Amino acid sequence: MIRLFEALRKSIFDDSSDFDKFQYATKSFKHYDKRCPACRASGKLSPYGSYFRGLVYYHKGTVFDFRISPIRFKCASCGKSHALLPGILVPYSPYSLLFKLTVLICYYKRDATVVVICERFCIVVSTLYEWKKCFLVHKWLLLGALADSQKPALAFLLGLHGSVDASDILDGFFEKYAFSFMQSRFTATTRSNPP
Repeated sequence: MIRLFEALRKSIFDDSSDFDKFQYATKSFKHYDKRCPACRASGKLSPYGSYFRGLVYYHKGTVFDFRISPIRFKCASCGKSHALLPGILVPYSPYSLLFKLTVLICYYKRDATVVVICERFCIVVSTLYEWKKCFLVHKWLLLGALADSQKPALAFLLGLHGSVDASDILDGFFEKYAFSFMQSRFTATTRSNPP
C-alpha cells in the first residue's frame, strides 16, 4: 500500500470533511516520481484500477458513512499492485483516523459515559475498547516506555489531533513498524508483527 501523509498535514486544521480530505489527497497525488513500496523502483507506478471500501467519519455532529474508491497502482518493475491510502484512512478499517481519535478524546475527557459516547458515534462498546487497547499499544510504541508513562492519554491525543507535525509522526510510525497508527488488523504482507 502507498501511504500518503502529506495531504493530512495540509488539511488537518481545515473544516473540510474526511471525505473531502480523501478526495483532495487522491486528486493531488502525482505517481510519476514515486517509489514502489515493494521494490523501491522510482517512476514505475501506473494507475491500475480501483476498489470500493467504506469510510465512516464524524463531521459537525453527524456520523457519515460513504463508499469510496481508492486508486490502485501497479509497478512495472516488480509487478505488484498497491492501493493509495491517504493518511486520513486506516488500513482494513472503515473508520477514519480522525473519527477514531475523536471518539478516544471523548472517552478520555470523561464528560459522558461509555454508552452515551458509543450512541453518539454509532459504535458498539466493544469497538471503543478495541480502539482504546490499540491506541495504548501504539502510543507506547511511538513514545517509548518512559515518555509513555509520563504523557497522559488525553494530552497525547489532543497534541496529535492538533499538531502540524502529525503527518510526520504518522509517517515515521508507518516507516518504522510497517503498519499504520490505529491499525488493528494485520495481513501476511505486514513486514513486522505488532507486539
